Parts: sequence; C-alpha cells; structure tokens
Amino acid sequence: MPFSLPNIYKSRHSAYFMLIPLAMMLLGIYLSKGIVLDSSLSGGVSIILQTNSTMTAQQAASKISSLLNVVSPSVVVSSSTVSITLPKNVSLADAESSQLAFYSAQGNYTSALVNLTNVQVALQNQPGNSTLALQERSYSSTVNRSLAAMQASVSAELAALRPLIGDASAFNYSDPLALEGVSSSAYQNASSVYKDRTMSELHSIFSFSSYSYEQITVLQSQYFLGKLKTIIIAAFILIAILVFIIFRSPIPSFAVIFGAVNDMVIALGAMALFKIPLGIASIGGLLMLLGYSIDTDVLTAIRILKRSEGAPEDRAYGSMMTGLTMTLTAIVSFAVLFVISVVEYVPTYYEISGVVLCGLVGDLFTTWLINANLILMYSKDKHFISNWIRKVLRLGDR
Repeated sequence: MPFSLPNIYKSRHSAYFMLIPLAMMLLGIYLSKGIVLDSSLSGGVSIILQTNSTMTAQQAASKISSLLNVVSPSVVVSSSTVSITLPKNVSLADAESSQLAFYSAQGNYTSALVNLTNVQVALQNQPGNSTLALQERSYSSTVNRSLAAMQASVSAELAALRPLIGDASAFNYSDPLALEGVSSSAYQNASSVYKDRTMSELHSIFSFSSYSYEQITVLQSQYFLGKLKTIIIAAFILIAILVFIIFRSPIPSFAVIFGAVNDMVIALGAMALFKIPLGIASIGGLLMLLGYSIDTDVLTAIRILKRSEGAPEDRAYGSMMTGLTMTLTAIVSFAVLFVISVVEYVPTYYEISGVVLCGLVGDLFTTWLINANLILMYSKDKHFISNWIRKVLRLGDR
C-alpha cells in the first residue's frame, strides 16, 4: 500500500464516526438553498462569434459586463471563436412569466366559454331548468374572471417590456384574440430590440465576421430543468433496483443508495458555498459523481459480504485502503482540471471539476465512515437494526 492508516473498524467507537458525514449531509441540505442556476436552467442568451480576437476570456468578460450591464457573463475564447453566455434579461424574463400566466388564463377562458355555450343552448330547450341556470352563472363568472386575468397578464407584460419597446399603442382589451396578438408581437419586438442592442455593443468589443444568437427562454429552461430532474430520479430508481438484485437485502441496498444521495447533497451544498452554478455542465458532474459513488459503495459491500477471507473488519479495512487510493487519485486529477479551468477561464470544465471535487471529498467520509460501518454491522448481525430498536424501547420503558 502507498500509505497506511489504523484500522478504524476494530475500534469500539467506530459507529460514532458515522456522525461526521451525517453532519456534513445536514450542512449540505442547509447550504443547498442558496444554489444559483446558470443561464441553461434559468434562461439567457448564448452567442458564438467568429473572430480572431486576441483578447483573453477575463478581459472580454469584464468589458461585456460593463457595456451590457450584466452580472457574471460566461466567456470562452478559442483560436477562431468567442462563446458568450449572458444571464436572462430581467425585462424579458418578467414578460415571459406574464405570458405563461396569460396562456394559463386563456386555457381557462376557452374551456369555460365552450361550456357556457353548451349550457346556453341547453337552456333554450329547457328554459326553466334551475341546474342549467346555475351552471350558466358559474361558467359566465369563470369567463369573466379568466378574461380579466388575461388582461392583467398582458398589462404586466407590456409594463415589463417598457424599457425595451416603450409604451405600447392602445388596443381593444375586451377582445381575447387582440390580447393574444399584442402579447406575442410585443415580446417578439422586445426580443429583437434586445438582440440588436446586444450585438451592437459586442461589435464595439470584437471584430467578427459572423455570429450565432440563441435565446433560452424561461419556459425552455424550466423544461430542461424538469427533464434533468427526471433523468436523475430515473437513474436512482434503476440503480436501486440493480443493487437490490445484487444483494437481495434492503440494508446493503440502502447503504449504497444513501451513500450516493449523501455525496450529491454534500456536493450541492459545496456548490452553493463556493458559488458554482447549477447548469447542464454541473448536472453532468453530479451524474459522474453518482456513478463513482455507486462503484465504490458496491465494491465495498461485495468485498465485505461476498468474500470470506479474514475477519469482516480486515476486509472492510482492505476495501478502505484500496478505495482511498482510487479516490485520492481521482481528486488529484480533477484538481488539475479545476486549476486549468480557473486559469484558462473555461466555465464548463470549472463546473464539472468543481462539482466532482466537492463530491469526492464528501465520498471519502460517506463511504468509509457510514457505508462501510453499516455493511459491517449487517455482516455480523443481519437483524442489528431491529435489535437496536428493541434496546432503545427497553431503555425508554425504564
């Protein structure tokens, strides 16, 4: 072994070591409330310029931030291109939220209007039907409320877009079709104005021959975020099924899944603490961390439960020494990538390496202080949890 440590699993107090990663998990949960989403998950603009500019990424980011009055633009400079990601424009983002409210109210309006029409037709054939009359009043009220909500949403959207397009011309607020047209055209005009302003300012910084401009709306970013959540949940479900098939017991399966969850929670807390944004790149880092955590936890469980040479404490210790070597090697590799990403200002590598680094540090504590201990207890006593609960209950009776 390249290094050696005392066999902590032979200590009578080894179970108390589990409190350390548990405390890290609670801290991670508390800190994760402050996670910031990057433009891929919160909305923004992605621009690629074809240019031979010799400006560094830091210099370009500073100038863009000053001229466009944006916070923390992401800039990646290569030999022939400059990739720029701008955070969402506040006016456009507020307008998008108003549009979502408008379309929700419009759906309610359309549904209520169809129902109202059907009831009114039925009332012509049964003019004295009190149930139909009650339904007519209810649907009529819903139509009016929905129309009022549509009007309020359009007004809020136009107010949000005023910094970009000024005051909109008067229109018929009582016409639902006119409301939809005004909402759509106002947003398109504002987006065009914002694009022209942005590219004009970038022209003053770079000399470029061509460019691509893509706006990520709040709706699109919410869709991406929802899909990423689905992917992570599906990954955990599939892993849980596979681990249960391997061990055919809930305790080792729980230990493996808990280890992966705890690593991700610690990583999320560290992301909030060190201001690493959550985006598609950092989600990729979390998935890499998930795979690494499951790998070490499963190998540890197999070595302790499936092998028979030596005492269980010695097998756990051997797993720890092998796992520490693997994890420390990975930490060094990602630390090098992290330093390069900071020096060269590569946001994608910064997010991935930062997330994996934080998670691997958490994995050192989670795997060897909780997972290995839980599996070791299970190898000695398959019913240790129920026995422990009975002891607690007996103490309570006293």
